[in-house]
Amino acid sequence: MTTRIGSSWRAVLRVTVGLALAPAAGGLDIQLPAETAAYVPSDLPGYALAQKNCLLCHSAEYAQYQPPASTRGYWEATVRKMKKPFGALLAEDDIPAIVDYLVTISSAPRPVTPTGANARADIPLPSPAISAAPRDAMEIISASNCAICHAADRKIVGPAFRDVAARYAGRPDAAAQIASSIRTGGSGKWGPVPMPPFPGLSDEELKTLSAWIVSR
Repeated sequence: MTTRIGSSWRAVLRVTVGLALAPAAGGLDIQLPAETAAYVPSDLPGYALAQKNCLLCHSAEYAQYQPPASTRGYWEATVRKMKKPFGALLAEDDIPAIVDYLVTISSAPRPVTPTGANARADIPLPSPAISAAPRDAMEIISASNCAICHAADRKIVGPAFRDVAARYAGRPDAAAQIASSIRTGGSGKWGPVPMPPFPGLSDEELKTLSAWIVSR
């Protein structure tokens, strides 16, 4: 399973692998791609803290690709996951302010940013067309960032997919129940951290994803 990551993170990974494979005495000429994403400016203290801490490890795209209208509980779990197990050097006292800021940008509209030499700042580009082709479960998981909170065989923020399958094992309506939980979100079934709703998934995508989870 993979999670979509921003350009800065991909660059860090490429540099890390390159350094590991390069001869010890050889020099490297590394050209990093220009950053294109940015956090939405805000007067909230969390904006400066996000700039200071979060961009050390990944692009601002990471926040932009989270589910729209994610709850405070979702953002707090995500930030704390960065601190442990990922090892981000976040001060405990800074976490509430960062979460406050991330909640505001999650609920705000996300405009399309013009790019390219001839783009004008006052003319937004059209949103990319969404393919009508059916997606398999792994594509849906990647596009919806499910892997941020779930893995196939271990708990991260939410339960492992195989644990979900085990809970619903033998139930004739297992796939339908799982699809409903994905669509509407909720809390209390697997602990205190709420799961955000995913209303953007089509009925066919929900059917594909829930059937895959049941089969784990």
